[in-house]
Amino acid sequence: MEGQIIENILQKFTEITGIKAKWAWLKRDSLYDRADGTITFNINNQKEELPAKIHKTVVNSNIPSFINANKVNGKIIVLAETIAPKIRQSLKQHGINYMDAAGNACIIHNKIFVYLEGQKPMLIIAANKAKAFSKTGLKVIYQFLEHPDLINTSIRNISDQTVVSLDTVHKTIIGLKEAGFLIKVDNKIFLWNNLKELLDKWMEEFETRLKPGLHIGNFKFSKEDDFYNWEKLQFKNENTCWGGEPAGELLTGFLKPETLTLYTNEFKSDLIKNYKIIPDEKGYIKVYQKFWKQINLNNNTAPALLVYTDLVNTGNKRNIETAQKIYEQKLQNKF
Repeated sequence: MEGQIIENILQKFTEITGIKAKWAWLKRDSLYDRADGTITFNINNQKEELPAKIHKTVVNSNIPSFINANKVNGKIIVLAETIAPKIRQSLKQHGINYMDAAGNACIIHNKIFVYLEGQKPMLIIAANKAKAFSKTGLKVIYQFLEHPDLINTSIRNISDQTVVSLDTVHKTIIGLKEAGFLIKVDNKIFLWNNLKELLDKWMEEFETRLKPGLHIGNFKFSKEDDFYNWEKLQFKNENTCWGGEPAGELLTGFLKPETLTLYTNEFKSDLIKNYKIIPDEKGYIKVYQKFWKQINLNNNTAPALLVYTDLVNTGNKRNIETAQKIYEQKLQNKF
């Protein structure tokens, strides 16, 4: 499958530019950390080689790993069957080269400068989603990412911690095993495999499958000047907290929020009464239902993993830089 994707991308690229490009796979112990292979471009009998990563589809949650690979290798190129226009823009902002199967490309390296935009994508038939990544399954996976040892407790305990049915927990675990993320040691013990890859997958599915259904509504402050003093807002109980940009600022001091995100279990009427906010379809305060049970909030923020996810999934350069700081300070030892 990957080989066919690579062949299609390079063939389309050569058809449009006349530049020959050859792919070579890299071994696991390769010098190029996390790269899948290399592409050698032949321009007027002069060769330029770039380490490369191959993806079926690129989404915002992939960008931090590309940034890391860029730091290690100096410069990488991402090959993907499809890359949406907004994602291509984000890749350019971060200095990440890319090519897709439609013929869109941005390659800036030594003597190579290629920029192709506006090519129509190929028709892609989406594969069925793995059973682990249902809306309720994503809640279970979130708890596994936060607490990896939870997998080796009882199904009933996992159900209680995730607030989903026993059947959902069972199906999610089976799906994770089939997807290769869980390895069964014996009848009672599981080991995690490729946990960082699971995080990236969860981030992608959370944004498109779970988060939209959690959206309670958009709001704004009844007094507009209160926006500039958002950090002084005192939550009435521990079931309301900041996510996204405000949480990123509280955790790092690196970000001036433009959009405010709240996670809460309070009723809409209580939000209006307690925090002097009013519904507004285009409001800058985006409110979501809190979907986790634990109450371990620091600085009135959601857990660092969720804040990281919110920021990365915006695709905004400053937000992703802030997310990287959160990952380095609070998450990288887990993944």
